This record gives sequence, structure tokens and C-alpha cells, in this order.
Amino acid sequence: MGMGKISSKSIEAQEAIAELVGLDASGFSNQSVDFGSSNVPSMQAGQALSNQLMHDVSKIVSCVLTQANKFPELANAIEERDVADAQRWS
Repeated sequence: MGMGKISSKSIEAQEAIAELVGLDASGFSNQSVDFGSSNVPSMQAGQALSNQLMHDVSKIVSCVLTQANKFPELANAIEERDVADAQRWS
């Protein structure tokens, strides 16, 4: 996905988020790492860290998708404003 400007073209906004829409990390928060009955402190710490990271990644992906889904709506509003502005100059 390349860098680009926010455009008032709703099609371009939809294309910009198309790669993100297919992401689904919601299952990460329900998964966990289990190293068995290890009593090695660093293994226990690694297990806890891995489980927390999976939960956090799930939350981050959800937040990014929520924000990304706002772009087409924003582009539509800007496009409508641009059309109205153009008509005033005609």
C-alpha cells in the first residue's frame, strides 16, 4: 500500500482501505500460548507477554479498521462539498 493524499473521490478512498478490510485479528484475543507446566521464570514471563501481545494486536487491528472505514464517508462529504463549491463558481 503506497502513500497518497486524501482525495475527495470516494472510489480512491475505498481503494485505499481495501487492503485493510480483509484483515481479521479478532481471534487473536481468544488464543493463548501455553508452554505446559514449565516453572522456568523466563518461560512463564514469555508466555504472559505473548498472550498479552495477541490481545493487544487484536485491539489495535480493530481500532485501525474502525478509523479506516471512516475514509469513504469522509471522502463522500468532501466530494459533495467540492461539487457545491464548483457549482458556485459556474
